[in-house]
Amino acid sequence: MSNLSFYNIDKVDIPFSYDWKKICISISGGADSALLGYLLADIFQKNKLNIEMHVISHIRCWKTKPWQRDNSMAVYKWLCDRFPNITFKRYENFIAPDLEYAHTGPNLTDEYGKKVSGDNIEIRAFAEYVCDQNQCEAYYNGVTRNPRNISLGGMRERDIEINEDNKHLQIMRHMNKWALHPLRFVEKDWVVQQYMTQNIQDLFDITRSCEGEIQGINHTNYVSNQYVPECGECFWCKERKWAIEKIK
Repeated sequence: MSNLSFYNIDKVDIPFSYDWKKICISISGGADSALLGYLLADIFQKNKLNIEMHVISHIRCWKTKPWQRDNSMAVYKWLCDRFPNITFKRYENFIAPDLEYAHTGPNLTDEYGKKVSGDNIEIRAFAEYVCDQNQCEAYYNGVTRNPRNISLGGMRERDIEINEDNKHLQIMRHMNKWALHPLRFVEKDWVVQQYMTQNIQDLFDITRSCEGEIQGINHTNYVSNQYVPECGECFWCKERKWAIEKIK
């Protein structure tokens, strides 16, 4: 088992190893995962590490939000263009809308005994599969916590402060690989600030946080890469607006 090193970015430690050859990361097209993808690629490049990045994107809510695939593709292309010396490989996983949490709730029990929705199982299982089939040494996820001291309606399981009982959520061993969530206790304003600090505003501009459905646009009439407005009402829109205003 390789030892972890840490690259500190504005008081947040990003774990990695000089010994790795391949890692896996989920990138949705949102600001959090896109930033983590950039930070990792930048760390690998600065340290002259020949580490392949295997990128997972999930096709979700394809009938009501068909533009999400284009968002993830745009972020992936940006990373490939920015880091031509890093080998990227992309994997798409389709999640049936009927399995989404919003449709069914946590009505299943996974192999670890936890009550989850179908999409939770799909996301975890596909990451396990990609890591196993490609001998990846680590899996990264860019999930962040909800903003403190303000209620915007986010998922309650993300309202946690780091302590001795839960700090393992950042760094875990799973199926003999590292499962890493370095932004687990980071708020969105830190994420948005990094886009400015790292001078990658152009990447931020192509990310999309909105998870709302847009009236009048769906799979029957959406044209690839067309402009789609944000709903401004979902938690993800409110969180992004909050973060931008906080760092002004």
